[in-house]
Amino acid sequence: MTQGMQQRVMPFTLHQLVLLGLSGRLRTSSFSRPMVWGPQQLADFFDSLSRGFPVGQIVVYEGSAPEEEVELGGHTIHAPQDPAAWMIIDGLQRLSALIGAWDARESSPYELCYDLEEHRFVPGPARNLLMLPVPDVVNDGRLQAWLGERPFLSEANENHVRTLASTLISYSIPVTVMTNLTGERFELFRRLNQGGASLTRADLDRAKSRPRPKTRGLPSIVRRVEALGFGRLSEAAAAQCVVAAAPDGRESLPVTEPEALNAYHSMSLHEQGVAEQHARRILSPVVDYLRQTARIPHLRLLPQPLALPSAVRFFIHCRRSADHEARELLRRWVWRADDSSQTRVAMQAPVERMAFDEAQRLLAHTSPRNAQRYVPDLWATDLSTANGRLNALGMLHAWPVSVTTIPDLRVVPGFPLEAPQVLTPWLDSDADALAPFVPYGYAPKPTLGCFLLHPPVPADSLRQGLIAFSYGDLGSLKHHLFDEQSARLLQENRIDELVEHREIALQGVIAKRVQSFARRGFRAGRKPTLIDTTRDPDGQEDR
Repeated sequence: MTQGMQQRVMPFTLHQLVLLGLSGRLRTSSFSRPMVWGPQQLADFFDSLSRGFPVGQIVVYEGSAPEEEVELGGHTIHAPQDPAAWMIIDGLQRLSALIGAWDARESSPYELCYDLEEHRFVPGPARNLLMLPVPDVVNDGRLQAWLGERPFLSEANENHVRTLASTLISYSIPVTVMTNLTGERFELFRRLNQGGASLTRADLDRAKSRPRPKTRGLPSIVRRVEALGFGRLSEAAAAQCVVAAAPDGRESLPVTEPEALNAYHSMSLHEQGVAEQHARRILSPVVDYLRQTARIPHLRLLPQPLALPSAVRFFIHCRRSADHEARELLRRWVWRADDSSQTRVAMQAPVERMAFDEAQRLLAHTSPRNAQRYVPDLWATDLSTANGRLNALGMLHAWPVSVTTIPDLRVVPGFPLEAPQVLTPWLDSDADALAPFVPYGYAPKPTLGCFLLHPPVPADSLRQGLIAFSYGDLGSLKHHLFDEQSARLLQENRIDELVEHREIALQGVIAKRVQSFARRGFRAGRKPTLIDTTRDPDGQEDR
Protein backbone atom coordinates (compact mmCIF):
# COMPACT_ATOMS: atom_id res chain seq x y z
CA MET A 1 0.00 0.00 0.00
CA THR A 2 1.23 3.49 -0.80
CA GLN A 3 2.71 5.04 2.32
CA GLY A 4 0.07 7.04 4.18
CA MET A 5 -2.81 5.96 1.93
CA GLN A 6 -6.04 5.34 3.84
CA GLN A 7 -9.47 4.11 2.90
CA ARG A 8 -12.85 3.74 4.52
CA VAL A 9 -16.00 2.07 3.23
CA MET A 10 -19.48 3.49 3.79
CA PRO A 11 -22.77 2.18 2.37
CA PHE A 12 -25.15 4.80 0.99
CA THR A 13 -28.72 4.36 -0.15
CA LEU A 14 -29.46 5.31 -3.74
CA HIS A 15 -31.29 8.42 -2.57
CA GLN A 16 -28.31 9.52 -0.47
CA LEU A 17 -26.00 9.10 -3.49
CA VAL A 18 -28.34 11.23 -5.59
CA LEU A 19 -28.33 13.95 -2.93
CA LEU A 20 -24.53 13.83 -2.76
CA GLY A 21 -24.37 14.31 -6.52
CA LEU A 22 -26.92 17.13 -6.74
CA SER A 23 -25.32 18.96 -3.79
CA GLY A 24 -21.96 19.16 -5.60
CA ARG A 25 -20.11 16.82 -3.24
CA LEU A 26 -19.27 14.40 -6.10
CA ARG A 27 -16.82 15.62 -8.74
CA THR A 28 -15.64 14.07 -11.99
CA SER A 29 -11.93 13.36 -12.48
CA SER A 30 -9.89 14.74 -15.37
CA PHE A 31 -9.29 11.17 -16.62
CA SER A 32 -12.93 10.04 -16.32
CA ARG A 33 -14.69 8.81 -19.43
CA PRO A 34 -17.76 10.70 -20.65
CA MET A 35 -21.12 8.95 -20.36
CA VAL A 36 -20.88 5.94 -22.69
CA TRP A 37 -23.84 3.86 -21.53
CA GLY A 38 -26.70 3.55 -23.96
CA PRO A 39 -30.44 3.32 -23.14
CA GLN A 40 -30.38 -0.48 -22.76
CA GLN A 41 -27.48 -0.38 -20.31
CA LEU A 42 -29.42 2.19 -18.30
CA ALA A 43 -32.44 -0.13 -18.21
CA ASP A 44 -30.29 -3.15 -17.31
CA PHE A 45 -28.69 -1.22 -14.45
CA PHE A 46 -32.05 -0.41 -12.87
CA ASP A 47 -33.22 -3.96 -13.49
CA SER A 48 -30.24 -5.18 -11.43
CA LEU A 49 -31.08 -2.71 -8.66
CA SER A 50 -34.73 -3.79 -8.61
CA ARG A 51 -33.70 -7.45 -8.28
CA GLY A 52 -31.31 -6.66 -5.44
CA PHE A 53 -28.30 -7.74 -7.50
CA PRO A 54 -24.95 -6.26 -6.39
CA VAL A 55 -23.73 -3.61 -8.83
CA GLY A 56 -20.24 -3.10 -7.43
CA GLN A 57 -18.73 -0.41 -5.28
CA ILE A 58 -18.12 3.26 -6.00
CA VAL A 59 -14.53 4.44 -5.46
CA VAL A 60 -13.82 8.11 -4.77
CA TYR A 61 -10.82 10.17 -3.73
CA GLU A 62 -11.40 12.73 -0.97
CA GLY A 63 -9.61 16.02 -1.45
CA SER A 64 -9.91 19.74 -1.98
CA ALA A 65 -11.90 20.95 -5.01
CA PRO A 66 -12.59 24.48 -6.27
CA GLU A 67 -15.95 26.08 -6.99
CA GLU A 68 -17.02 24.77 -10.41
CA GLU A 69 -19.83 23.51 -12.63
CA VAL A 70 -20.17 19.71 -12.65
CA GLU A 71 -21.96 17.73 -15.37
CA LEU A 72 -23.51 14.60 -13.88
CA GLY A 73 -26.50 12.60 -15.03
CA GLY A 74 -27.70 15.27 -17.42
CA HIS A 75 -27.60 17.94 -14.69
CA THR A 76 -25.35 20.98 -14.57
CA ILE A 77 -24.60 21.30 -10.87
CA HIS A 78 -23.01 24.34 -9.26
CA ALA A 79 -20.51 22.84 -6.82
CA PRO A 80 -19.11 25.19 -4.15
CA GLN A 81 -15.51 25.09 -3.01
CA ASP A 82 -15.11 22.00 -0.83
CA PRO A 83 -12.05 20.93 1.18
CA ALA A 84 -13.36 17.35 1.29
CA ALA A 85 -15.00 16.79 -2.10
CA TRP A 86 -15.23 13.28 -3.55
CA MET A 87 -13.59 12.85 -6.96
CA ILE A 88 -15.06 9.80 -8.74
CA ILE A 89 -12.39 7.26 -9.63
CA ASP A 90 -14.64 4.29 -10.40
CA GLY A 91 -18.41 4.28 -10.86
CA LEU A 92 -19.07 7.36 -12.99
CA GLN A 93 -21.33 5.46 -15.41
CA ARG A 94 -23.43 4.03 -12.58
CA LEU A 95 -23.67 7.35 -10.74
CA SER A 96 -24.60 9.22 -13.92
CA ALA A 97 -27.29 6.64 -14.69
CA LEU A 98 -28.62 6.75 -11.14
CA ILE A 99 -28.73 10.54 -10.79
CA GLY A 100 -30.00 11.04 -14.33
CA ALA A 101 -32.91 8.57 -14.08
CA TRP A 102 -33.77 9.33 -10.43
CA ASP A 103 -34.52 12.95 -11.22
CA ALA A 104 -35.02 12.80 -14.98
CA ARG A 105 -36.51 15.81 -16.72
CA GLU A 106 -38.76 15.73 -19.77
CA SER A 107 -36.87 14.79 -22.95
CA SER A 108 -33.80 13.80 -20.92
CA PRO A 109 -31.75 10.90 -22.35
CA TYR A 110 -32.02 9.38 -18.86
CA GLU A 111 -35.83 9.05 -18.91
CA LEU A 112 -36.73 5.52 -17.82
CA CYS A 113 -40.01 3.79 -16.99
CA TYR A 114 -41.10 0.50 -15.49
CA ASP A 115 -43.55 -1.29 -17.78
CA LEU A 116 -46.11 -2.95 -15.52
CA GLU A 117 -47.42 -5.14 -18.34
CA GLU A 118 -44.03 -6.57 -19.34
CA HIS A 119 -42.43 -6.25 -15.87
CA ARG A 120 -39.27 -4.62 -17.17
CA PHE A 121 -37.60 -1.23 -17.39
CA VAL A 122 -38.03 0.58 -20.70
CA PRO A 123 -35.99 3.63 -21.83
CA GLY A 124 -37.89 6.80 -22.65
CA PRO A 125 -41.02 8.55 -21.33
CA ALA A 126 -44.26 6.82 -20.32
CA ARG A 127 -46.31 5.85 -23.36
CA ASN A 128 -49.37 4.40 -21.61
CA LEU A 129 -51.08 4.29 -18.22
CA LEU A 130 -49.20 1.16 -17.15
CA MET A 131 -45.74 2.69 -17.55
CA LEU A 132 -44.35 4.10 -14.31
CA PRO A 133 -41.57 6.73 -14.57
CA VAL A 134 -38.62 6.09 -12.23
CA PRO A 135 -38.94 9.53 -10.50
CA ASP A 136 -42.49 8.49 -9.51
CA VAL A 137 -41.29 5.11 -8.20
CA VAL A 138 -38.77 6.57 -5.76
CA ASN A 139 -40.89 9.45 -4.37
CA ASP A 140 -43.57 8.31 -1.93
CA GLY A 141 -45.89 11.25 -2.59
CA ARG A 142 -45.64 10.94 -6.38
CA LEU A 143 -46.10 7.17 -6.18
CA GLN A 144 -49.30 7.58 -4.15
CA ALA A 145 -50.59 10.10 -6.71
CA TRP A 146 -49.72 7.71 -9.59
CA LEU A 147 -51.57 4.84 -7.89
CA GLY A 148 -54.51 7.09 -6.97
CA GLU A 149 -55.00 7.94 -10.65
CA ARG A 150 -55.19 4.21 -11.50
CA PRO A 151 -57.98 2.65 -9.36
CA PHE A 152 -58.28 -0.08 -12.01
CA LEU A 153 -54.96 -1.70 -11.00
CA SER A 154 -55.23 -5.19 -9.55
CA GLU A 155 -54.03 -5.83 -6.01
CA ALA A 156 -51.18 -7.94 -7.44
CA ASN A 157 -50.01 -5.08 -9.67
CA GLU A 158 -50.25 -2.55 -6.84
CA ASN A 159 -48.25 -4.83 -4.53
CA HIS A 160 -45.69 -5.32 -7.30
CA VAL A 161 -45.26 -1.55 -7.69
CA ARG A 162 -44.88 -1.01 -3.94
CA THR A 163 -42.34 -3.83 -3.68
CA LEU A 164 -40.37 -2.30 -6.54
CA ALA A 165 -40.37 1.10 -4.81
CA SER A 166 -39.34 -0.41 -1.48
CA THR A 167 -36.46 -2.31 -3.08
CA LEU A 168 -35.06 0.75 -4.86
CA ILE A 169 -35.42 3.01 -1.83
CA SER A 170 -33.72 0.57 0.57
CA TYR A 171 -30.96 -0.54 -1.84
CA SER A 172 -27.47 0.58 -0.77
CA ILE A 173 -24.14 0.74 -2.58
CA PRO A 174 -20.77 0.69 -0.79
CA VAL A 175 -18.58 3.74 -1.38
CA THR A 176 -14.84 3.38 -0.80
CA VAL A 177 -13.31 6.75 0.13
CA MET A 178 -9.56 7.00 -0.51
CA THR A 179 -7.29 9.62 1.05
CA ASN A 180 -3.57 10.42 0.72
CA LEU A 181 -3.42 9.10 -2.84
CA THR A 182 -0.85 11.60 -4.09
CA GLY A 183 0.19 10.73 -7.64
CA GLU A 184 -1.63 7.38 -7.59
CA ARG A 185 -5.14 8.31 -8.71
CA PHE A 186 -4.69 7.58 -12.42
CA GLU A 187 -2.99 4.25 -11.72
CA LEU A 188 -5.85 3.23 -9.44
CA PHE A 189 -8.34 4.27 -12.14
CA ARG A 190 -6.47 2.22 -14.75
CA ARG A 191 -6.36 -0.93 -12.63
CA LEU A 192 -10.00 -0.71 -11.61
CA ASN A 193 -11.15 -0.30 -15.19
CA GLN A 194 -8.70 -2.56 -17.08
CA GLY A 195 -7.84 -5.33 -14.63
CA GLY A 196 -9.51 -8.73 -14.34
CA ALA A 197 -11.07 -11.06 -16.87
CA SER A 198 -14.65 -11.55 -18.03
CA LEU A 199 -16.69 -14.52 -16.81
CA THR A 200 -17.12 -17.43 -19.22
CA ARG A 201 -20.30 -19.45 -19.69
CA ALA A 202 -18.72 -22.31 -17.72
CA ASP A 203 -18.00 -19.90 -14.87
CA LEU A 204 -21.66 -18.86 -14.80
CA ASP A 205 -22.86 -22.48 -14.84
CA ARG A 206 -20.66 -23.33 -11.88
CA ALA A 207 -22.00 -20.33 -9.98
CA LYS A 208 -25.45 -21.91 -9.51
CA SER A 209 -26.21 -22.69 -5.87
CA ARG A 210 -28.91 -24.48 -3.92
CA PRO A 211 -31.65 -22.43 -2.22
CA ARG A 212 -31.31 -22.06 1.54
CA PRO A 213 -34.06 -23.45 3.80
CA LYS A 214 -36.57 -20.92 5.11
CA THR A 215 -36.78 -20.04 8.80
CA ARG A 216 -40.16 -20.47 10.50
CA GLY A 217 -41.77 -19.17 13.69
CA LEU A 218 -40.98 -15.98 15.59
CA PRO A 219 -37.26 -16.16 14.67
CA SER A 220 -38.27 -15.63 11.03
CA ILE A 221 -39.87 -12.29 12.00
CA VAL A 222 -36.85 -11.27 14.08
CA ARG A 223 -34.51 -12.09 11.19
CA ARG A 224 -36.74 -10.32 8.68
CA VAL A 225 -36.53 -7.02 10.58
CA GLU A 226 -32.79 -7.51 11.09
CA ALA A 227 -32.31 -8.17 7.37
CA LEU A 228 -34.10 -4.88 6.64
CA GLY A 229 -31.52 -3.11 8.83
CA PHE A 230 -34.15 -1.76 11.20
CA GLY A 231 -32.89 -3.33 14.42
CA ARG A 232 -33.21 -6.41 16.59
CA LEU A 233 -36.72 -7.31 17.74
CA SER A 234 -37.43 -9.11 20.97
CA GLU A 235 -39.43 -12.34 20.68
CA ALA A 236 -42.39 -10.62 22.33
CA ALA A 237 -42.27 -7.73 19.82
CA ALA A 238 -42.14 -10.28 16.98
CA ALA A 239 -45.23 -11.94 18.50
CA GLN A 240 -47.01 -8.57 18.52
CA CYS A 241 -46.26 -8.16 14.80
CA VAL A 242 -47.58 -11.65 14.03
CA VAL A 243 -50.78 -11.09 16.05
CA ALA A 244 -51.22 -7.73 14.31
CA ALA A 245 -50.95 -9.46 10.92
CA ALA A 246 -53.49 -12.19 11.74
CA PRO A 247 -56.68 -12.18 9.62
CA ASP A 248 -58.72 -11.48 12.79
CA GLY A 249 -56.17 -8.97 14.12
CA ARG A 250 -58.62 -6.07 13.80
CA GLU A 251 -60.03 -6.49 17.28
CA SER A 252 -57.16 -5.92 19.70
CA LEU A 253 -53.40 -5.63 19.83
CA PRO A 254 -51.61 -6.99 22.93
CA VAL A 255 -49.58 -4.21 24.51
CA THR A 256 -47.50 -6.06 27.10
CA GLU A 257 -44.92 -8.78 26.45
CA PRO A 258 -46.82 -11.53 28.36
CA GLU A 259 -50.05 -10.62 26.54
CA ALA A 260 -48.27 -10.77 23.18
CA LEU A 261 -46.68 -14.17 23.80
CA ASN A 262 -49.95 -15.60 25.20
CA ALA A 263 -51.90 -14.32 22.19
CA TYR A 264 -49.36 -15.86 19.81
CA HIS A 265 -49.26 -19.26 21.54
CA SER A 266 -53.06 -19.40 21.73
CA MET A 267 -53.17 -19.46 17.91
CA SER A 268 -53.29 -22.78 16.09
CA LEU A 269 -50.23 -23.83 14.09
CA HIS A 270 -52.10 -23.05 10.89
CA GLU A 271 -53.10 -19.58 12.15
CA GLN A 272 -49.52 -18.91 13.22
CA GLY A 273 -48.19 -19.93 9.81
CA VAL A 274 -50.64 -17.71 7.92
CA ALA A 275 -50.05 -14.71 10.21
CA GLU A 276 -46.27 -15.14 10.05
CA GLN A 277 -46.40 -15.21 6.27
CA HIS A 278 -48.48 -12.02 6.22
CA ALA A 279 -46.13 -10.33 8.71
CA ARG A 280 -42.99 -11.22 6.73
CA ARG A 281 -44.61 -9.89 3.55
CA ILE A 282 -45.82 -6.61 5.05
CA LEU A 283 -42.74 -5.79 7.13
CA SER A 284 -40.80 -4.51 4.12
CA PRO A 285 -43.32 -1.75 3.21
CA VAL A 286 -43.86 -1.01 6.93
CA VAL A 287 -40.15 -0.52 7.62
CA ASP A 288 -39.83 1.41 4.37
CA TYR A 289 -42.64 3.73 5.54
CA LEU A 290 -41.14 4.22 9.00
CA ARG A 291 -37.66 4.82 7.60
CA GLN A 292 -38.44 6.90 4.51
CA THR A 293 -41.70 8.71 5.35
CA ALA A 294 -41.57 8.94 9.15
CA ARG A 295 -37.73 9.24 9.05
CA ILE A 296 -37.14 6.81 11.93
CA PRO A 297 -33.90 4.90 11.07
CA HIS A 298 -34.02 2.26 13.84
CA LEU A 299 -36.72 0.69 15.98
CA ARG A 300 -35.00 1.78 19.23
CA LEU A 301 -35.68 5.38 18.15
CA LEU A 302 -39.43 4.91 17.67
CA PRO A 303 -41.07 7.32 20.13
CA GLN A 304 -43.45 4.48 21.03
CA PRO A 305 -42.13 0.93 20.37
CA LEU A 306 -45.69 -0.28 19.77
CA ALA A 307 -45.70 1.86 16.63
CA LEU A 308 -44.14 -1.07 14.72
CA PRO A 309 -46.91 -3.66 15.34
CA SER A 310 -49.49 -0.85 15.04
CA ALA A 311 -48.10 0.05 11.61
CA VAL A 312 -48.16 -3.66 10.67
CA ARG A 313 -51.86 -3.79 11.60
CA PHE A 314 -52.52 -0.53 9.72
CA PHE A 315 -50.84 -1.76 6.51
CA ILE A 316 -52.42 -5.24 6.71
CA HIS A 317 -56.00 -3.98 7.05
CA CYS A 318 -55.95 -0.48 5.55
CA ARG A 319 -53.19 -0.46 2.97
CA ARG A 320 -55.38 -0.31 -0.13
CA SER A 321 -57.08 2.86 1.11
CA ALA A 322 -53.88 4.44 2.48
CA ASP A 323 -53.67 7.59 0.35
CA HIS A 324 -51.28 10.50 0.92
CA GLU A 325 -53.48 12.13 3.56
CA ALA A 326 -53.86 8.93 5.60
CA ARG A 327 -50.11 8.28 5.48
CA GLU A 328 -49.42 11.85 6.58
CA LEU A 329 -51.75 11.47 9.58
CA LEU A 330 -50.15 8.14 10.47
CA ARG A 331 -46.74 9.83 10.38
CA ARG A 332 -48.03 12.47 12.80
CA TRP A 333 -49.25 9.71 15.12
CA VAL A 334 -45.88 7.89 15.01
CA TRP A 335 -44.21 11.08 16.26
CA ARG A 336 -46.93 11.92 18.80
CA ALA A 337 -47.34 8.43 20.29
CA ASP A 338 -45.72 8.32 23.72
CA ASP A 339 -45.64 6.25 26.91
CA SER A 340 -49.07 7.42 28.11
CA SER A 341 -51.99 5.10 28.81
CA GLN A 342 -54.00 6.94 26.12
CA THR A 343 -51.58 5.77 23.43
CA ARG A 344 -51.87 2.18 24.65
CA VAL A 345 -55.69 2.37 24.70
CA ALA A 346 -55.59 3.02 20.94
CA MET A 347 -53.90 -0.37 20.39
CA GLN A 348 -56.59 -2.26 22.28
CA ALA A 349 -59.51 -1.00 20.18
CA PRO A 350 -60.60 -2.52 16.84
CA VAL A 351 -58.84 -1.10 13.81
CA GLU A 352 -60.98 0.87 11.34
CA ARG A 353 -61.36 -0.51 7.82
CA MET A 354 -60.46 2.73 6.06
CA ALA A 355 -56.91 4.07 6.43
CA PHE A 356 -57.89 7.70 7.01
CA ASP A 357 -60.37 6.74 9.74
CA GLU A 358 -57.78 4.49 11.42
CA ALA A 359 -55.12 7.22 11.39
CA GLN A 360 -57.64 9.68 12.84
CA ARG A 361 -58.61 7.17 15.54
CA LEU A 362 -54.98 6.72 16.56
CA LEU A 363 -54.40 10.48 16.67
CA ALA A 364 -57.47 10.94 18.88
CA HIS A 365 -55.73 8.90 21.58
CA THR A 366 -52.48 10.87 21.73
CA SER A 367 -51.79 13.00 24.78
CA PRO A 368 -51.99 15.92 25.25
CA ARG A 369 -54.46 16.34 22.41
CA ASN A 370 -54.50 20.14 22.21
CA ALA A 371 -50.78 20.95 22.52
CA GLN A 372 -49.74 23.51 19.93
CA ARG A 373 -45.98 22.98 20.02
CA TYR A 374 -43.62 20.34 21.33
CA VAL A 375 -41.37 21.44 24.19
CA PRO A 376 -38.31 19.16 24.57
CA ASP A 377 -37.55 17.67 27.95
CA LEU A 378 -33.82 18.30 28.29
CA TRP A 379 -33.67 16.09 31.39
CA ALA A 380 -34.43 13.02 29.23
CA THR A 381 -30.93 11.75 28.43
CA ASP A 382 -31.47 8.10 27.45
CA LEU A 383 -33.79 6.01 25.28
CA SER A 384 -35.94 4.70 28.14
CA THR A 385 -38.68 7.31 27.55
CA ALA A 386 -40.47 8.77 24.56
CA ASN A 387 -38.95 12.20 25.29
CA GLY A 388 -35.46 10.69 25.32
CA ARG A 389 -36.07 9.06 21.95
CA LEU A 390 -37.43 12.31 20.50
CA ASN A 391 -34.33 14.11 21.78
CA ALA A 392 -32.14 11.56 20.00
CA LEU A 393 -34.12 11.94 16.76
CA GLY A 394 -33.76 15.73 16.94
CA MET A 395 -30.00 15.47 17.50
CA LEU A 396 -29.72 12.93 14.67
CA HIS A 397 -31.08 15.57 12.29
CA ALA A 398 -27.79 17.49 12.68
CA TRP A 399 -25.85 14.63 10.99
CA PRO A 400 -23.59 13.86 14.01
CA VAL A 401 -20.10 12.54 13.34
CA SER A 402 -17.66 10.54 15.42
CA VAL A 403 -15.61 12.69 17.77
CA THR A 404 -12.94 10.09 18.42
CA THR A 405 -11.76 6.70 17.16
CA ILE A 406 -14.09 3.79 17.99
CA PRO A 407 -12.21 0.56 17.14
CA ASP A 408 -15.21 -1.77 17.67
CA LEU A 409 -17.18 0.10 14.99
CA ARG A 410 -14.11 0.79 12.81
CA VAL A 411 -14.84 4.50 13.04
CA VAL A 412 -12.40 7.43 12.90
CA PRO A 413 -13.04 11.08 13.87
CA GLY A 414 -15.40 12.79 11.45
CA PHE A 415 -17.13 9.57 10.33
CA PRO A 416 -20.94 10.02 9.95
CA LEU A 417 -22.67 8.17 12.79
CA GLU A 418 -25.89 7.80 10.78
CA ALA A 419 -24.13 5.49 8.32
CA PRO A 420 -25.95 2.11 8.53
CA GLN A 421 -22.78 0.15 9.33
CA VAL A 422 -22.36 2.31 12.44
CA LEU A 423 -25.90 3.16 13.57
CA THR A 424 -27.31 -0.36 13.23
CA PRO A 425 -24.71 -2.35 15.23
CA TRP A 426 -24.42 0.50 17.73
CA LEU A 427 -28.16 0.56 18.53
CA ASP A 428 -28.59 -3.22 18.10
CA SER A 429 -26.10 -3.71 20.94
CA ASP A 430 -28.42 -1.93 23.44
CA ALA A 431 -25.58 0.52 24.13
CA ASP A 432 -26.44 4.04 25.28
CA ALA A 433 -27.31 6.42 22.44
CA LEU A 434 -26.34 9.55 24.36
CA ALA A 435 -22.83 9.87 25.80
CA PRO A 436 -21.77 12.59 28.30
CA PHE A 437 -18.76 14.69 27.38
CA VAL A 438 -18.90 16.40 30.78
CA PRO A 439 -17.72 14.19 33.68
CA TYR A 440 -20.31 13.45 36.35
CA GLY A 441 -20.43 16.26 38.92
CA TYR A 442 -18.54 18.66 36.65
CA ALA A 443 -21.68 20.57 35.69
CA PRO A 444 -24.42 21.69 38.10
CA LYS A 445 -27.18 19.91 36.12
CA PRO A 446 -26.72 16.83 33.90
CA THR A 447 -29.14 17.96 31.20
CA LEU A 448 -28.97 17.16 27.49
CA GLY A 449 -26.49 20.01 27.12
CA CYS A 450 -23.87 17.69 28.66
CA PHE A 451 -24.46 14.90 26.13
CA LEU A 452 -23.67 14.01 22.52
CA LEU A 453 -25.53 11.59 20.29
CA HIS A 454 -22.55 9.26 20.14
CA PRO A 455 -21.56 5.63 20.87
CA PRO A 456 -20.33 5.18 24.48
CA VAL A 457 -16.86 6.64 24.96
CA PRO A 458 -15.24 7.99 28.18
CA ALA A 459 -16.21 11.62 28.79
CA ASP A 460 -12.56 12.77 28.76
CA SER A 461 -12.03 11.26 25.29
CA LEU A 462 -15.14 12.95 23.96
CA ARG A 463 -14.18 16.31 25.43
CA GLN A 464 -10.64 16.10 24.04
CA GLY A 465 -12.04 15.20 20.63
CA LEU A 466 -14.41 18.17 20.75
CA ILE A 467 -11.57 20.49 21.73
CA ALA A 468 -9.50 19.21 18.79
CA PHE A 469 -12.44 19.94 16.46
CA SER A 470 -12.81 23.42 17.97
CA TYR A 471 -9.32 24.39 16.81
CA GLY A 472 -9.34 22.86 13.34
CA ASP A 473 -12.75 21.56 12.25
CA LEU A 474 -15.69 23.76 13.24
CA GLY A 475 -17.78 22.04 10.55
CA SER A 476 -17.67 18.71 12.39
CA LEU A 477 -18.32 20.48 15.68
CA LYS A 478 -21.55 21.97 14.30
CA HIS A 479 -22.87 18.47 13.70
CA HIS A 480 -23.13 18.23 17.50
CA LEU A 481 -24.78 21.68 17.81
CA PHE A 482 -21.69 23.60 18.88
CA ASP A 483 -21.37 27.07 17.37
CA GLU A 484 -18.36 29.40 17.52
CA GLN A 485 -19.31 30.67 20.96
CA SER A 486 -19.66 27.07 22.20
CA ALA A 487 -16.20 26.30 20.79
CA ARG A 488 -14.70 29.25 22.62
CA LEU A 489 -16.37 28.28 25.92
CA LEU A 490 -15.11 24.73 25.45
CA GLN A 491 -11.55 25.90 24.86
CA GLU A 492 -11.69 28.10 27.96
CA ASN A 493 -13.17 25.24 30.03
CA ARG A 494 -16.22 27.35 30.97
CA ILE A 495 -18.41 24.27 31.15
CA ASP A 496 -21.40 25.74 33.02
CA GLU A 497 -21.82 28.50 30.43
CA LEU A 498 -21.22 26.03 27.59
CA VAL A 499 -23.98 23.70 28.80
CA GLU A 500 -26.47 26.56 29.17
CA HIS A 501 -25.60 27.98 25.76
CA ARG A 502 -25.86 24.60 24.06
CA GLU A 503 -29.22 23.87 25.72
CA ILE A 504 -30.71 26.78 23.76
CA ALA A 505 -29.50 25.31 20.44
CA LEU A 506 -30.72 21.81 21.37
CA GLN A 507 -34.12 23.12 22.45
CA GLY A 508 -34.64 24.86 19.11
CA VAL A 509 -33.42 22.05 16.86
CA ILE A 510 -35.31 19.27 18.64
CA ALA A 511 -38.57 21.26 18.89
CA LYS A 512 -38.40 22.16 15.21
CA ARG A 513 -37.66 18.57 14.13
CA VAL A 514 -40.45 17.04 16.23
CA GLN A 515 -42.97 19.68 15.19
CA SER A 516 -42.11 19.18 11.52
CA PHE A 517 -43.36 15.58 11.78
CA ALA A 518 -45.83 15.57 14.69
CA ARG A 519 -47.62 18.73 13.44
CA ARG A 520 -49.13 19.43 16.85
CA GLY A 521 -51.99 21.92 16.61
CA PHE A 522 -52.76 21.06 12.98
CA ARG A 523 -56.31 20.05 12.09
CA ALA A 524 -56.66 16.33 11.32
CA GLY A 525 -60.12 16.22 9.75
CA ARG A 526 -60.88 15.40 6.13
CA LYS A 527 -59.17 17.16 4.55
CA PRO A 528 -56.47 17.72 7.17
CA THR A 529 -54.32 20.81 7.29
CA LEU A 530 -51.47 19.64 5.09
CA ILE A 531 -48.63 22.04 4.51
CA ASP A 532 -45.74 21.01 2.28
CA THR A 533 -44.73 17.92 4.27
CA THR A 534 -41.39 17.63 2.48
CA ARG A 535 -40.09 20.70 4.30
CA ASP A 536 -39.49 21.75 7.87
CA PRO A 537 -41.34 24.82 9.19
CA ASP A 538 -38.19 26.93 8.67
CA GLY A 539 -38.16 26.02 4.98
CA GLN A 540 -35.25 23.59 5.19
CA GLU A 541 -35.77 20.39 3.27
CA ASP A 542 -36.06 17.21 5.33
CA ARG A 543 -33.51 14.47 4.92
